[in-house]
Amino acid sequence: MRGKSKISITIKGLNQERAFTQLSKDVCILKIERKDSKTSTLEIKPRDYKKVKNFLVNNNFEILKAQAYGAVHTLSLLRSSYGIIAGMIFSVALYISCFPFVWQIKVYGNEHINSQEICQFLENNSSKIKTSIDTSKLEILLKQNFERISSVSVSIVGQSLVVNVNEKVLPEEITGNFKAIVSQFDGIITNITLVSGTLMARVGDIVRKGEVLVEPYVIDTDGQQRKVKAEAEIFADVWLCGKSEHYQQYLQTSRTGRVAKISEVQLFGLTIYSHHQENNFKEYETQEITQNLTNNNFLPLKLKTITLYETKTQLIVSEFESEKDKVIDAARQKALLYLKDYEIIKEENFSIEQNGGVSVVNFTITVNREIGGKNAS
Repeated sequence: MRGKSKISITIKGLNQERAFTQLSKDVCILKIERKDSKTSTLEIKPRDYKKVKNFLVNNNFEILKAQAYGAVHTLSLLRSSYGIIAGMIFSVALYISCFPFVWQIKVYGNEHINSQEICQFLENNSSKIKTSIDTSKLEILLKQNFERISSVSVSIVGQSLVVNVNEKVLPEEITGNFKAIVSQFDGIITNITLVSGTLMARVGDIVRKGEVLVEPYVIDTDGQQRKVKAEAEIFADVWLCGKSEHYQQYLQTSRTGRVAKISEVQLFGLTIYSHHQENNFKEYETQEITQNLTNNNFLPLKLKTITLYETKTQLIVSEFESEKDKVIDAARQKALLYLKDYEIIKEENFSIEQNGGVSVVNFTITVNREIGGKNAS
C-alpha cells in the first residue's frame, strides 16, 4: 500500500476483536496493529473514514489519533493553503505585468557627481518601457553632459536601469585641493626631508597618529600664505604594540558531544510539519540551517534544521607563573602582526600589570619607518 491514500486511526477501548469483526463486514480494513490490550491502530481507505468514525463513536471507542497518508493528505494540505496559493498566483501575475517596465535607476561608482542629477537626466532622456531604451545612446549622452565622467556603462537588470560610472581623476594642481601630510603612526621622529610645504614637527618630537606633520602652504616674501602641495619624507621610530591577558580563574564552556535536532518543513515561512527529538539539555548551543527541500518545485518547500549541542561550563583555575611564557609570546605575536616585510626590529620590550586575578602583558616592538609622505602606509 506504499504511496496509496489511506487513513490510520489509533483507538482505545474494550472488546476490540468483536467490533473489528463487525466493522469488516461493511468496510475494507487494510491493516490492524494491536499495541496493547486496549489500544490498536487500523488503516482504512479515505472513503470509509466517516462510516468508521461513526461506528467507533457509537461503540464507545475513544479515537486517540487520525492521520491521513498519500494523495489525500497532500490534497488536504493544499485545501488548507488555498489562500497562500492564491496569493502566490496573484504575485506571479503582478510580476509578469510589471516585467516590461523599468521602475528604478541605480547609480554606482560616483563620488563627486550627484546621483540625483544622473537619475533626473536619465528620466528626462529615456523611456520607462524596456524595449524603448537604447542603453548605448544613454552612455553617449551621459559622457557628453557630465564632464567628470571618464567612462560609463548602462544596462537593464530586472526592473532597474543600472549605471556604473568611472570618474576622471583631476590632479591637485587643477583642483587646488591640497592636503596636509599627517602621521600614519605613533612614534618619535628621527629624520625629515622637506620638499615643499610648511613643517609642523621636528626631529625628536613625539607624534601621534593623525597629527599634522606638513601643512600644504608656504609664506611668501610678502607674508602671504600660498597653497602648495605638501611633500616630504619623514621617518620615525614607531611602536608596534600587542596585548595579552591571563585570568587566574575563568569559566570555560565546551561541548559534551550530545546532540538533539529539530526539523521543520516550511511553505512560505509557515511550518506545515515538524519533528522534535527529545531535549533535556540544561545548557546548549544552537546551529540553524535552512535549505530547499526539493528542486524545480512549484511550491517553495524548505527544510529548516536546528541542531542543539549540549554544553558544559566549568571553572578553570590557572596560575600566571606557570603560563607566563605563553602569555608573553601571545602578546609578542600580536605585535608582530603590524610588522611589515623586511623591516628590522630595533628593540623589544614588555611590561606586566596584575590586578584582581588578571595579568596583562603589553609587548612593544620598535621599528623605524616612514610615517608621512608618498611611501607611508
